[in-house]
Amino acid sequence: MSSAAPILHAVIMGVSGGGKTTLARQLGEQLHWPVLEADDLHPAENLAELQTGTIPSKESSLKWLETVRDWMTSRAEENHSTVVACPSLTRKHRDILRQAHGIVFFIHLYGTRDVLARRMAQRVGPPMPPELLEEQLNLLQRLTTSERGLQLDIMRTPEQLVEDSLSAIAFAQRAYEPSAPS
Repeated sequence: MSSAAPILHAVIMGVSGGGKTTLARQLGEQLHWPVLEADDLHPAENLAELQTGTIPSKESSLKWLETVRDWMTSRAEENHSTVVACPSLTRKHRDILRQAHGIVFFIHLYGTRDVLARRMAQRVGPPMPPELLEEQLNLLQRLTTSERGLQLDIMRTPEQLVEDSLSAIAFAQRAYEPSAPS
């Protein structure tokens, strides 16, 4: 058995305002892993819908998630672990991402509606309408005990979130077997 750590994709998930991108960038910097902001792979039509506070259609969302999964697999084939900021709101969404080669481990950033709304309003980058938060909260399915991952409260300090995430990633690399290419 090789002593090299297995390929792992740390997917930072949750609704808007949770700090997915910020945590993903911090983890990528510390781990020296490629980082993907999954929204960057959305087709223009999806982005336009999001700007109006509407979640793209189920079909469109699933195609987008397949693109994210394929990006993760491409990095795995290059022998790179990754950090991905992606809402991954439903079990079906996470099932698609879990098809990527390597270990897929979810870090769900959660908070109260009020805290999320306040943070969303202070968001750096393109503004997201408040209606989007409600849509996402209605769609959100929390991680189940059968899914690889953990949940972190966004009221923790950024340093605590990074430390907890790094510890969980190290554990996941030791504890789980990666999925094999098919």
